[in-house]
Amino acid sequence: MNTYGYDDDMFGDQNKKKNLDEEIRRFREALRKGEVSSGQYTPSVESLEELVQYCVDTEKYEDALNFCSLWLDFVPYSSDAWQSKGFILNALTRYSEALESYDTALTLNPVDADITIHRAITLDNLNRKEEALSALARILEVNPDNEEALFTRAIIFERNEQYEEAAAIFQYMTSSERFGRDAYYELGYCYDFLDRLDEALVSYGKYIDEDPYNYNAWYNRGVVYSRKGQFYKAIDNYDMALAIKDDLSAAWYNRGNAFASLGRMTDAVSSYQEALKHDPSDVSSWYNLGNACEEIGNFQEAIQCYSRAISLDPNHYESYFGRGSCFDALEDYDKALYDYEKALGINSTLAELWYAKGDVLYNTDRLPEAIESYKKVLELNPRDYECWHDYGETLLEVGDIHLALQAYQEVLNLAPTWANGYYSIAKLFAQQRLIDNAVPFLVQACRIDLKKYEEFEIDFPVLVSGRDMRTLVKAVQEQLTE
Repeated sequence: MNTYGYDDDMFGDQNKKKNLDEEIRRFREALRKGEVSSGQYTPSVESLEELVQYCVDTEKYEDALNFCSLWLDFVPYSSDAWQSKGFILNALTRYSEALESYDTALTLNPVDADITIHRAITLDNLNRKEEALSALARILEVNPDNEEALFTRAIIFERNEQYEEAAAIFQYMTSSERFGRDAYYELGYCYDFLDRLDEALVSYGKYIDEDPYNYNAWYNRGVVYSRKGQFYKAIDNYDMALAIKDDLSAAWYNRGNAFASLGRMTDAVSSYQEALKHDPSDVSSWYNLGNACEEIGNFQEAIQCYSRAISLDPNHYESYFGRGSCFDALEDYDKALYDYEKALGINSTLAELWYAKGDVLYNTDRLPEAIESYKKVLELNPRDYECWHDYGETLLEVGDIHLALQAYQEVLNLAPTWANGYYSIAKLFAQQRLIDNAVPFLVQACRIDLKKYEEFEIDFPVLVSGRDMRTLVKAVQEQLTE
């Protein structure tokens, strides 16, 4: 009896399918009326075996289990029936019961390699990998040409993230008449995880050549193209997957990601919306839709998307961060601060969050608190020269000249070609009327960015007296013309 790797075409006769579907309907009705337990419903052993096979092929596993139990009532010593029950229970994720069924089948037919192979799959499902591999090894010792045992061994390696071991077997099996096509598919999957992306593309391509209607293969190849940064090719593959199965939410989601990576946010929004039609509870889709809406300035829509993600996962700090950014952009600082603090309550290790909180506090004139947030950023990311700059600016505003100068000096150490660092030091010295100290920093700022010359003409008259300003302007102009 075939209990693994079913042939979808074995019930090609539509009339036969219709009759079997009708028999399943009659059985369900008999079960409801109690006619099964009373013995009034008594199909033949042959029809029960056929019904089990058909239900397994069509993934009606609960019906399959009921028919299999009736079958075993007639033939309790049939290893085929016990093997079928094990397969069905495994498909229903009732692994311990499945193992018991396989053990019973083996007591009835201890030399049947197929039973041992399927039992190994269940052992692996029970996280008993070593026992599963040992069982397969014993089969291969007796019969090294047992391709099903070898293929199953590779699958177990793959499921346990031993991709090198799995890939070696799959590569060997690409020449197999029975397993060659599937070996290419699994090989593509392994190569993807091994970062052998070009080889993954070749493997998926060979599989697709033989089975062009497998949407998973097109989808997986799209993922590999995305990982390579070839987003247009990725989109083409996602589109092929969707042409075969238009409700594949993962393909819509990744298609949206590919468009977002290309900066085509309107197309990204459409793809995420399609993904959510098919899987409305997917937090990542709501979050990425919010990102895309935010990117194109649709802040209210973005807020709604982030809020939906939060309602589905109250610990999704990324959505609090995103929603806070939208409120920030809308200058609704109280709500922004609330969201940033909620996000930090979930994940306090993200420097960007502390930075955003610091900026909101600065914008609401809560400067001492802003300073504390910037300090937290610099603890987490001490090479963030922009934060060192903002930290220095805030210190300067509260009158801590010494620490502000230290912060600006750190900016120069980290970003010696950034004009703002020099300009800020020049501004600090000008405020203190230390004109000779200010000149070289202002000159360097202007040499990096000529617009700084215009900027200081606006800023400095407010900071220094007319005479000091003229002295400063003259000194800078002289040095810039040298």
